[in-house]
Amino acid sequence: MSYAFQKLPQLVDQRKSIPKKGSYSRRTQKITHRVWHHSLTKKNLGGSVAAAFARFHISLGWPGVGYAFIIEPQNVVKTNKGNRARIVYANDINQRTYHVGNSNQYSLGVCVAGDYRSDKLEDATKASIAELHAALVADQIGNQDKSHHEMPGYSWKACCVYNYKEAFKFLNVSKPTAKTPATYKIQQGDTFWGIAHNLDGITVEDLITANPKVDPKKLKVGQTINLGKAKNTFTRKPSQPKKPQSSYKYPLPSGILRNGSHGNGVKQLQRALNAVYFKCGTVDGILGPKTVDAIRRFQMVYLPYEVDGIYGPNTRKKLQAVLKSKGY
Repeated sequence: MSYAFQKLPQLVDQRKSIPKKGSYSRRTQKITHRVWHHSLTKKNLGGSVAAAFARFHISLGWPGVGYAFIIEPQNVVKTNKGNRARIVYANDINQRTYHVGNSNQYSLGVCVAGDYRSDKLEDATKASIAELHAALVADQIGNQDKSHHEMPGYSWKACCVYNYKEAFKFLNVSKPTAKTPATYKIQQGDTFWGIAHNLDGITVEDLITANPKVDPKKLKVGQTINLGKAKNTFTRKPSQPKKPQSSYKYPLPSGILRNGSHGNGVKQLQRALNAVYFKCGTVDGILGPKTVDAIRRFQMVYLPYEVDGIYGPNTRKKLQAVLKSKGY
């Protein structure tokens, strides 16, 4: 069957080439909702493209990227109607991908790359949004449009409430009315990263620290996590003094450490990685292949867009949060 959306000149079919590790099951319900997301990654970053989202989602244990379509503002296609942001067709529309929790079965996911709390929507992106939407309507794929926060269980989310008002003319983008709940039950496809980046004032580190018995890489549908008490459990309030590293059981070094580095700072890093079960072997003060591998494995869980095997400020911050959640 040929669809109207497949005739859009800015659309690129990557269903066979985009990174995958398995396959999603087929839908057992008719698509009734077209659900619109933004990635909350700055639109011009290297990680704000469909392939990068796929690699991240695979690292979470998903079969592949969680959306059927991804609009990429950084990749502009010249068409006879003018410039358009590229649209990646990533999953067959009949596949039940993970993007909106327990509503995945009847919802089609479309993601516009960018963090539109600060990024600006450009004309090429707006045009691709409008033309993809018109094509999906013509194809009778879904009969209503929703933003992420309008779906069941997600009223606290920040998706689609910023500059989308000027682009999603077909959405009633009302702001979420629900306050951050005290607890939250994990829905299909949820991640700490996705939850934290939709909450003002709560970081991934806060969630890790507030939920010490929860393994972020093994979240289970129906599992309850703390949200209401998470704020500032790791991230200091401005009025709080910074705790000196020497007071921690596993103090962490500052600066950058990479393959070939050596010294006491490397020993501190190795002890910390071993303590949180990202084993790197003997604490010898030499940052070799085993320690690089342990750093990469840690980053794949907590810094999926910065997996480089190099210890720096962001890795240090996440590692300190994990240590704190373990009581160290």
